[in-house]
Amino acid sequence: MKHLKRIPRWRLIALAAVAAVFALFFYPLATGYLDLCNLSVMLGCGLLAVVLIRWESFVRLLRRLWGKTWGKVLLLTVFGALAAVLILLIVLMILVETKMNAKPTADRQTLIVLGCQVRGETPSRQLYYRIEAADAYLKAHPDAVAVLSGGMGPDEGITEAECMYRCLTARGIDPSRLYRETESSNTLENLRFSAALMEREGLSGPVLIVTNGFHVYRALKMAKDVGLPAEGLAAESDGPSMPFALLREAMALVKYALVGSRS
Repeated sequence: MKHLKRIPRWRLIALAAVAAVFALFFYPLATGYLDLCNLSVMLGCGLLAVVLIRWESFVRLLRRLWGKTWGKVLLLTVFGALAAVLILLIVLMILVETKMNAKPTADRQTLIVLGCQVRGETPSRQLYYRIEAADAYLKAHPDAVAVLSGGMGPDEGITEAECMYRCLTARGIDPSRLYRETESSNTLENLRFSAALMEREGLSGPVLIVTNGFHVYRALKMAKDVGLPAEGLAAESDGPSMPFALLREAMALVKYALVGSRS
């Protein structure tokens, strides 16, 4: 505590900001959602906190490195790469946010409701929001049908499609309007397998993809890549986890561009 009292006010403010960011990204972990994104940010916050607490030592190290040619190259490379990554993530987060409130421009005959985590046999909060959005649209458009897409993960008691089916039929949606796609394990498979199901069942497109607002941009990009004409219907999102969700989506877009999607 005595050491903290000697820290200048600006560093205490910075430490408080770092703690706030840590808390924002800890929230999904506390609610049962473990992801490389929030773990990476929390680790980064921990390292930044150490740097702020040991600021004088950090500055001395930087001066020592800057005094050597190889040190200058190293510092310019590291900080240049960090700046480029930060700018890229900010741009992608802005793009993701452009679809946060997506609504269809015309009535659609077929919905694809993307799966999300099921806890036992109960929908997670994000999946519940998708179910709510699909329910409202189906009731407002009695001729529309929905493909419920999502398989079963190792910690899930039923498939995500079955969970959505049970919830929607319990809300009064006619089971004949619902088609279950139960084999997919990520967003890209959701769309590919749903498109195949639509072809088998003779369902018409373009489709309306129902997912949480933060997920719409990536889902529409993937739909275009698999040749599925689509618009988005943004379901509600869990407010406290939004910073995590936006950053996770930005990182997922980078991953998709490099190696394809597994989420």
